[in-house]
Amino acid sequence: MKFKTCCDQSDPLADSLLGEYVRMLLVGTATCSALASAFRIDIDPLASVLVMGNLLVLGGALSSRFEGILRGGLLTGFAIVLIGVTTSSVDPHRWWVPSFFFSPAVLLSSLSLLAVRDGVIALKNRTGMPLNRMPSHRVLAVGFAIISLLIYMVIVPSVDAYLDSFRERPNSYTIEELSSLEQLRIRSAKLAVFAIFAYFGACVASFINVVAASAPRGDSIALRSSACPKCETAIRRIDNLPLFSYANLGGRCRHCVSKIPIRYFLVEWIGAVIFGSLFLLELITGAANVPGFPLYMHTGILWIILYTKWPVVGIYFYHAAMMSCLLMLGLMDLDRLRCPRWLAWSMLVVFAVLPIAIPVLRPVAIDAQVPIRLGIDMTHWGTQVAAGLIGGVVGWLLGWTARSSTGRGGWRVFPGRSLPLGMALVGVSLGWQAAITIAIAYLIAGGFLWISLLPWHPTRRIPATAMLLAVVMIHHPGWKWLASYWPN
Repeated sequence: MKFKTCCDQSDPLADSLLGEYVRMLLVGTATCSALASAFRIDIDPLASVLVMGNLLVLGGALSSRFEGILRGGLLTGFAIVLIGVTTSSVDPHRWWVPSFFFSPAVLLSSLSLLAVRDGVIALKNRTGMPLNRMPSHRVLAVGFAIISLLIYMVIVPSVDAYLDSFRERPNSYTIEELSSLEQLRIRSAKLAVFAIFAYFGACVASFINVVAASAPRGDSIALRSSACPKCETAIRRIDNLPLFSYANLGGRCRHCVSKIPIRYFLVEWIGAVIFGSLFLLELITGAANVPGFPLYMHTGILWIILYTKWPVVGIYFYHAAMMSCLLMLGLMDLDRLRCPRWLAWSMLVVFAVLPIAIPVLRPVAIDAQVPIRLGIDMTHWGTQVAAGLIGGVVGWLLGWTARSSTGRGGWRVFPGRSLPLGMALVGVSLGWQAAITIAIAYLIAGGFLWISLLPWHPTRRIPATAMLLAVVMIHHPGWKWLASYWPN
């Protein structure tokens, strides 16, 4: 079934970009909404705007006249007008009344969908790109969802905040409970912030994959483009998105259809878990898990991120970077590769120098959690230098001890060369006290692994530094609780 007007016929390209059922839904909703709004023009100032907007939707869905830049600009401009008129309304729930399918929110979504469609048509007309190379429906759906979220969570609140400065302010306020739609909006905003931090971790892990494979072999890290290891074809940017590209390609190269190792996908997930778990357990809690860190009266996404508490943000990224380095060392152990000396010393120096410049990154003092107090007066930077040196040495010694212990006979951990370096990195970043606690937990976990896997997988082993990363991630949420059991 094809829609026709008295003077025009729908365009094949437009039909392919806008599914027939979607077109029918737009036409039906716009027709009913225009009729319903027409009966309320004399009592509702917004009704005339809804009528004009729905007529634009009908024209865009049924006709191909003025398609491309002209019609897309008209639709976008009217969408901006609709946002301004609706947000200036006194009623805060005006976006969703009188009925959901006849509401300004649905009209705004329809205008946005048609504007995106006309933008794609304009791109095709300008570049001459054939239809079979146009973006797929999946890409268009993702793009429309992103644009809708930006409008919903950025543009609409921004316009509302601007117009609020011109409104009359009441002398008294009444505290009201949030509606379900307002709660949905707040929760979706929180979810979006969490997803941004977690996906950033997946991007970091994707880069770590490259570093772990290239640095020990002396290959370039930043000055080469990603390519398929089988056919050596350069990977397109759209196929180089962490997590999404692997799922979109079905785990195979687009050109030679060879399998992409599942390891890349899993490492990206681990990076997302590292940054996501630290987001929930450390960042939005105000670093409540860190011993010696000052507690904040107000926590959560609003008070920690939007009203940015930079000390908490700094310690979050400091610990996330440390765990990412442990992940990189674990990958090197898995491939039986040695971490280059320049990279090892670079990591140790960077993680030791940062707390000297920003002392809040390592709030645990040298004499914390122990009954002995140092009687030496030291400057603050001198204390941080000593803490880094002691933590690094203690961690290195513990790493060598753990490496020699878990590398024997029945242990199910193969003693990678990077374990002492990883423990030294933990001691430099978290302090010598945390290094001792983590080393004890590492030995306990190694013994448990040996007991649990011995009957079923007598030859299976995991990298020692990978198990260290798992222990550090388990230790981190309970760091402050574990510190309270020291004989202080």
